[in-house]
Amino acid sequence: MSIYKADSLQSLIKFRDSTLQLGIFERRQPEGGASFFKNLMKQDFEIKGTINLMNVHNDLRKLLLKIIDPSLRVNDFYNYWLSDMEEVCKTFCYMENTNSLSFWLGTRRGCRRYHVDNVSKRLLVTYAGQGTEWIPNNSADRHAYEAGEPNKNIIRNKNDLNFIDEWSIAIFKGGSDGILHRTPDTALNGPSILMRLDHPDFLLKTYTADTFELN
Repeated sequence: MSIYKADSLQSLIKFRDSTLQLGIFERRQPEGGASFFKNLMKQDFEIKGTINLMNVHNDLRKLLLKIIDPSLRVNDFYNYWLSDMEEVCKTFCYMENTNSLSFWLGTRRGCRRYHVDNVSKRLLVTYAGQGTEWIPNNSADRHAYEAGEPNKNIIRNKNDLNFIDEWSIAIFKGGSDGILHRTPDTALNGPSILMRLDHPDFLLKTYTADTFELN
């Protein structure tokens, strides 16, 4: 299986030089997260923008002001979460060797069909709800996928489905050899909180494209 398992954020950076398709740093949601995110998801939201490496903390704060109620900003977990996103953003900048990145955070995800991303790398963290669903290569019918057939024809064995754990960090390599993945049904039918990071070129090229996908 083409997976790189990291044991820290720092070691996750090494994934950039790997020939493997998926990098994962497994983590558990810290105490206080469930109740905080439950309150945050009472209303749907979507924010997107550019985050600069030299100003990550302030850029994130400005974006989050659009969605975070003042009553939640005084919660101790809010600062913990902000710090976590800051460190993940910095890690992705180092991995992509860039001084900025494309940032998306929201409660609604809509990629129903298995796909690979049209980007070099994409980082995903599901902070609340079920994480991204993916299929091991030997359990996916790539011919059915390339022919535009429905999901039921693409997955050979439903017992082989995998899901990124809540709070864990996943980096999917894109292109024709990427691992097929999609939004799980639970996230299609209800709210979750997903952070998605891309190379800054993605913000300029594809936010208005019809193929914009929320994993």
